[in-house]
Amino acid sequence: MAHAAGIPVEGELGAVLGHEAGPLPSYDELFASGRGFTDPDEAARFVRETGVDWLSVAIGNVHGAIAGAARKEKKIQARLNLDHLSRIGEAAGIPLVLHGGTGIPKEMVLAAVGKGVAKVNVATALRQPYEKLAGESVSRAQQAVYESAVEILKNELEVAGQAAIVNPKP
Repeated sequence: MAHAAGIPVEGELGAVLGHEAGPLPSYDELFASGRGFTDPDEAARFVRETGVDWLSVAIGNVHGAIAGAARKEKKIQARLNLDHLSRIGEAAGIPLVLHGGTGIPKEMVLAAVGKGVAKVNVATALRQPYEKLAGESVSRAQQAVYESAVEILKNELEVAGQAAIVNPKP
């Protein structure tokens, strides 16, 4: 239905952790095992059978804390399995998306862009400043989000002025 209205569709395949209620093994253990990582063959099949335009993948990225006490805590610094990302990109053949981008080192994010990632979500870095101030003033909270976005683009990723609009299917 979205495609009929000219709206691109994003799908997610794999388990980008961060929503779980119970305890998980350590991040290092999860990363080493590849548990929840997007399977390249499944990605190819998913894209073929669903017709999605963008595919969000799991390659070591983690959603920010979104529930309970951890919601306000600093997010763990994740890393990305870039070789695995390359295999997914080759198999999927469409632009890839990285959820859980907050806190991933700049070098890894930029390397991921070089391997097919066309969009990086950094919601934790924007949500936390908003939530901190929203009870006092929505206007101040919105300004904090703007300032956080500028900080990420200019100083963390150093990509200010390099953004481009990407049409997934010309």
